[in-house]
Formats: sequence, structure tokens, C-alpha cells
Amino acid sequence: MSKVEEKAATLVLHLLGHQEKKLRASALEEKLRGLEAEETAAILNFICNQAKGKDLAYLKAYNALLELLRSCTFNRKKISQLRAVARQKDYSEVLQMLLDLPPQKIPHSNSEGPEDPFLKDLTPGHRKSLAKTQKMTILRRLLKDQDPMVIRSLLLNPRLTESEVLKIASLRPTSSRVLEEVFQNTRWVSRYRVKKALVCNPYCPPSIAVHLLKFLLLSDLQEIAQLENLHLAVKEVAHQLLRERKE
Repeated sequence: MSKVEEKAATLVLHLLGHQEKKLRASALEEKLRGLEAEETAAILNFICNQAKGKDLAYLKAYNALLELLRSCTFNRKKISQLRAVARQKDYSEVLQMLLDLPPQKIPHSNSEGPEDPFLKDLTPGHRKSLAKTQKMTILRRLLKDQDPMVIRSLLLNPRLTESEVLKIASLRPTSSRVLEEVFQNTRWVSRYRVKKALVCNPYCPPSIAVHLLKFLLLSDLQEIAQLENLHLAVKEVAHQLLRERKE
């Protein structure tokens, strides 16, 4: 076992002691903080490759890394350094994870208020409170809300079903921040159809779509690789995964 593999294994074992995703991300940041960019990139590359093989422990570390990269706490300068090393060393998995690209499409309107006349005059706080109701008629009216905090509360409502979540994940146009809330919700992002809906939505951040691609079936990857309205980076990764699986 090489030094990189040994350090990666030790790191993954340490992360397994933390049950919550955000705690794993914080623990990961702490362990990576003192390492040079080249060593960090090599460790991350090994974790990515192991996660691709569906190793559960490494998959959790991979998810913790994505959570860390999407937070505001990780050193932005170090991310730039990691990108440079990943390009130089041809760590394609690491480079994909470090994507910092806007979605293929962005809503024209800057307004986050709902179009529904019933909800239009309500404050975000009031709508957030309504998201906790047991009345499905109201919950369904909130599915198009563009305030991420309202959607976060809505996704936690036990009355919500996969059918409603798919409507949120498939909505177009929509805010990338709303789709991020779906992605951050462990309960719903674990559903296969929700993963696919996020990937196929051109308003989804490429970093999220690329992360979810590796969980999709071959037939769905073939479909996604041909979609015209998706980000080029997402389609390129879909083509790459298709080549790897066929080999």
C-alpha cells in the first residue's frame, strides 16, 4: 500500500466516526488543512476512484468532500491550487468535483416570490411556516416556491411524497439554490428518480449533476449524453462514464 493509499484509508476510517454529513465535511477539512496541494489532490483522487467502485466507506468520504467544497468554509485559494494539480496530473475525477460553473440556464426573473395569488402576498417566513402543514392542497401550491428556505422546510414535511419532490427537482425555470436544497436532503436525493431529475434539469449546478451522474444506469447515461439543453461539462462526463463502463 502506497503512502497516499495509506493516508486515504486512515482519513476515511476517521470520517466513518461521524454520522452526520456536515460533521464528516468538517472533519475532512481539519485533516486536509495542513497538507500540500499535490498530496491533497492525490488523496482525493484515490478516494474518488474508490468511491466510483461503490466502496461504501469511500463513498461517504466522497460525499463529505462535495459537502465541504460547497460550503463557504473551505479555502478558496486551496481549491484553485487543487484544480491546477488535478489538471497537471490528469486527475479527472478530482477536476470534475472541483467544477465551479454556473448552470446551463438561469431564470430571467430575479424575483423569489411565488406567482400563486394565494401565496404572493405572504412573507417567506409565513410560507416557511405553511410548509409544515399537513394539508396537501397547500403543500402542492408551495412546490414552485423559489425561496430555498421554504423548500428546505417543505422537503422535511413527512406528508410530502416522491411525486411532489420530483416536481420540485424537474421544475423549469427554477433557482439553482432550490435544486441545491433537494440535493442536500439526504432522504430525497437517495431516490434514483430524484437523482435523474436533478441531472436532467438545465438549471442544476454542473457540480451537483456531475456528482450524481456516476449513480445512474447505463441507459440513462446514454439518454443524458444526447440531451441538447444540458451543460457541456455534464454531457462530457456522461460520455466519459459511458466509455468506462463499456470498457
